[in-house]
Amino acid sequence: LLKKFNNEFLPQKFYDAVIWVVVSKEADVGSVQQSIGDKLNVPVGKWGGKTINDRAIVLYNFLKRKKFVLMLDGLWERMDLLKLGIPIPDMENGSKVIFTTRSMEVCRNMEANRCIKVECLAQEEAFELFREKVGEETLNSHPEIFPLAQILAKECQ
Repeated sequence: LLKKFNNEFLPQKFYDAVIWVVVSKEADVGSVQQSIGDKLNVPVGKWGGKTINDRAIVLYNFLKRKKFVLMLDGLWERMDLLKLGIPIPDMENGSKVIFTTRSMEVCRNMEANRCIKVECLAQEEAFELFREKVGEETLNSHPEIFPLAQILAKECQ
């Protein structure tokens, strides 16, 4: 969902920086900082060998005068934006932080201004989406793929 939002609805001309980061379950502050730094093309000289706190200062200084959108895709737990080095978005700077999560508790802990619940697909719809994306040829290329695809679609919804 955020990938589509990033690609289609956030033209760079409205923001100085548009940063989309996929956050895995095992993600920590350092790995998220690294992903953000990579997207911003932070020079290696300012970044290499730095501690998490030093990187936070680098990111903060890089973003504090910019109008940015940070999209954190797939949060499993609260992330401290200041610890990451992200200036707090407000009306004055016009910046935004958008995140996705499966947990309403994460929304509360991140103090989200607005929550939009997106329902999971029904099992049949999930399988049809999977089928559409991989194609019939792939789905039928081996006898074990079809039943595994059904299990995957059910599990991931």
